[in-house]
Amino acid sequence: MDTGLLHRSCWLEIDLTAVKNNMLAMKRMVGPGILVMPAVKANAYGHGIVACCRALQDAGADILGVGNVDDAILLRRSGLVMPLLVFAGNTVSEAAELYVAHNLMPTILSVEQAKSISAAAHIPHPVFIKIETGFGRLGVNAEAAAEVIRDIAALPNIRIDGIYSHMGGADWPEDDADATEDYFLWQYQRFGTVLKKMKEFNIAVPFRQLANTPGSIVYPGIRMTGICPGRAVWGYSPVERRAGHPDIAMAMTAWKSRLIQVKEVIGGRFGPGGSHIRLEKPRRVGVLAGGLSDGVSLRQAGGSVLIRGRRVPVLGPIFLEH
Repeated sequence: MDTGLLHRSCWLEIDLTAVKNNMLAMKRMVGPGILVMPAVKANAYGHGIVACCRALQDAGADILGVGNVDDAILLRRSGLVMPLLVFAGNTVSEAAELYVAHNLMPTILSVEQAKSISAAAHIPHPVFIKIETGFGRLGVNAEAAAEVIRDIAALPNIRIDGIYSHMGGADWPEDDADATEDYFLWQYQRFGTVLKKMKEFNIAVPFRQLANTPGSIVYPGIRMTGICPGRAVWGYSPVERRAGHPDIAMAMTAWKSRLIQVKEVIGGRFGPGGSHIRLEKPRRVGVLAGGLSDGVSLRQAGGSVLIRGRRVPVLGPIFLEH
């Protein structure tokens, strides 16, 4: 990395080869016929959305799940041509023309939202519908979803390309407490009820997804036609690594910073609990770029750092930017 181009002397170094390999590992795990839609919200989990999404596109990702319209437009302007799903980050209606203009697939939560896309489009526009199966957050409640999907499918200029849900509570079955496993199975059953009613309505969609990173690993039977891995793409796993777990590696290789200033001080927040004290003799202190505003937590503020290969203890507390 050419740090001379940085506007701030604090950065992460990302191994894009690891991002590609992790994507390929997920594809090998599910096998042919199952689509993989990596979640790249929150600036690709802080890994840099444009570079990482180019790597995922090169590795054969089928769809990218983006956190908001602005990120999706940025990816389009950066040359990505693959399908982009925008998770439920806005109320859709005020952004309907942007979805159509930039060929973005909105997450639809109501017939009213679908009508706004229908009005903005001139040809059938692809949409995804989110089902709420038990995460307790966004989505059409599973018990009412089939009828809502039927009504949306009847609108002009609408093409339903997928339905999906956000699942919670998956772990290796033998490690799950009974209550957790029962809750997971309840979510699966609710999603299945939607699919059954859709079949009765003669509605078919190519992308059907409940499995996230842990679900896709520990419950192969719920992969349906697609999975949506998040943490796995970046090398993190929420479940124990054992047989059947994909071979993934950390994409973030280092957090690096620069010394903004080195000087001797005779007082500061160097006492117990970060209290202010006067020092009996001057102490040589270096100040690093990188604080709370960069995502460094309070518990990460201790320990030590390497400066030209030499381990140096962290003396003072963390601030917003230093």
